[in-house]
Amino acid sequence: MAPASLATIRGAIGIQWLPPEPYYDMVEALRAELGAPGTRALFRRCMNRYFENPLLRAVVESFLRRAGFTPQSLLRFVPRGRELVAENAGRLVYENLGEHECMLRLRGFPAAHFRNGTMVELLSGCWESALDFAGVDGKVEVERLDLERGACDFVLSWKPRA
Repeated sequence: MAPASLATIRGAIGIQWLPPEPYYDMVEALRAELGAPGTRALFRRCMNRYFENPLLRAVVESFLRRAGFTPQSLLRFVPRGRELVAENAGRLVYENLGEHECMLRLRGFPAAHFRNGTMVELLSGCWESALDFAGVDGKVEVERLDLERGACDFVLSWKPRA
């Protein structure tokens, strides 16, 4: 990755928004090294570790206790939770498709950072992590991918763990 991007990331504090260019430069460097499946797996692991944070876990679990914890209630929360950690990264909308299936529709992601598909892999890994957090076996499939418009639909389906 570009040395300037690396310097910006290293100089950031943990609660600071990163400028878009260094962040996307880092993500592209990761995909160049790991490939698409490796990028998805890395961000799934990163999000799983993120969910281990006691403060975040307490907030999420408190919300889910009030809403009644199910995979659907967790995934319904994802668009609002994403707004807390992603700025100017498109609009995400939740849609229930059935008892064990939902869709997360992404629209308006900046095309300059979407058109190579890296962000699709990153987000797919994040949504797989949400299924892990919900304690179910599931998968994430991408439909209606439009790299030039920064749009796609993530279809999440799951079943209870045996």
